Amino acid sequence: MPRRATPISMENVILALLNEQPLHGYELHHRINEMPGISKIWNIKQALFYSKLERLEASGYIEQIHLQQEEGAIPRVVFQLTDQGKESLLEWISTPVRKARDIRLIFLGKLIIARRFGQDQALELIQKQRQVCQGWYDHLVSDLPSVNTQSMDDQIVHSYRLYRDRSTLHWLDYLEGQVKRSAGEAELPPEE
Repeated sequence: MPRRATPISMENVILALLNEQPLHGYELHHRINEMPGISKIWNIKQALFYSKLERLEASGYIEQIHLQQEEGAIPRVVFQLTDQGKESLLEWISTPVRKARDIRLIFLGKLIIARRFGQDQALELIQKQRQVCQGWYDHLVSDLPSVNTQSMDDQIVHSYRLYRDRSTLHWLDYLEGQVKRSAGEAELPPEE
């Protein structure tokens, strides 16, 4: 039996909005492109968006429902989340990213969506991501003695990764504090 494709990041944002309420395609597309945080990460063209809806429906993550239309109104297809779609969405927002390059887009998207499920869900994701990042950092630190005997170019790459991961860990600590204080307005981190 072929393995079912799991939704990727933007598709999970679609699932998250449908988790809140059934929506027709145009409204769903509009909400994604206006969604705070998400609109700064992704902008999806309408044609690509509709192909994602088709893929989600074919995979059983969403389904069409038919609502009573006003007489003379143009019928619109309304989508709702299936149980399978919700299960997939919840798994996505509780799983940390496994590659450092995915922090900038995918982790940010997951965190924004996780916050829609509550502070505990967001904090759990941050905690899991911190554990993964700490593993990356610890591995790089343990490799330092061998890297110092390698070429200058290898040392440059290694030092970049060390600083990147240390900075990410620091940022995750800051983020955790911000989420815990999210009842108020977020503050920018202090200058170092």
